[in-house]
Amino acid sequence: MIEFQNITVKENDRTVLNDFSLVIPDRVIMGLVGSDDAAKSCLLAVAGGVKHPDEGRVFLDEEPLESEDKNSDLYEQIGYMPGHYGFYDLLRLEEYFEFFLSLYRVNPRYWEKRTEAVLKLTDMEEYSGAYINEIPADRLPFLCLGKTILHDPEWLFLDDPFLGLNVSGRNQMISILLQLQEQGKSIVIHSQLFPELLDFYTDVTVIEEGRSIASGLIQDVYEIAMKQSPVRMHVIAGMDGALAVLKQNSLVERVTVSDMDVIFRFNGGAREEAELLADLVEGGALIQNYMRNHVNIEQIFKGGLG
Repeated sequence: MIEFQNITVKENDRTVLNDFSLVIPDRVIMGLVGSDDAAKSCLLAVAGGVKHPDEGRVFLDEEPLESEDKNSDLYEQIGYMPGHYGFYDLLRLEEYFEFFLSLYRVNPRYWEKRTEAVLKLTDMEEYSGAYINEIPADRLPFLCLGKTILHDPEWLFLDDPFLGLNVSGRNQMISILLQLQEQGKSIVIHSQLFPELLDFYTDVTVIEEGRSIASGLIQDVYEIAMKQSPVRMHVIAGMDGALAVLKQNSLVERVTVSDMDVIFRFNGGAREEAELLADLVEGGALIQNYMRNHVNIEQIFKGGLG
């Protein structure tokens, strides 16, 4: 488990993360969603140790990441993939990996084995021995991911790992990340591809104005978003009866009428919604169409949950 506790980060007189708190359980694939891209990237950088918060702390399994103990190995359990890659073009691929293996303090006797395993997982074996500047641009995200997992960390914080990939490349990246999750890794991702990745994430956190405003299992957050999404109902006859039923239902809010359409927010689940429809019909309403507006989690939560 990793916990961000009251994190505040300021850059150029702007508060990027504002008293941000979040707990992420083990073995999830969590998507960071919402319109605040700067906050999402900043959060990943804080987790990776690249940025240091002005206030607050990060805990990994209840131990502070920034420890005064110089022998602490907590950061070795974390892999951070930045949104902008930094490569050493004049190094060969294996030399590039060896540079980071030394930084990660991996025992040299395991360097060759780890390099081979990572090249195989990321499908980069054909570029063994190549200089970095000889590797095609569409393989660079896989190279950066490979660098990120060289030391076999338990947590991966990935800032837009799908950037620059076509559909085939994105599918391959998803396949690799699913394999890593099956190995027990916990993965946190910021990507511009939401909602395309909705089925890929196990959990999501919605971030707006430097704060987490909703977080949890994707199904739970989606259900909350559904309840925030307005219902549009087209009533052919029995409008007065329909409005009376809606007024009596405690789960109905914000009812507006436009000609023969009734728009309202319904805060119940599927069963409660079915019961509402039955009550409407029993009350004499003749309903031609009943539907919720398209659910856009990011837009629904953008203004908060109120």
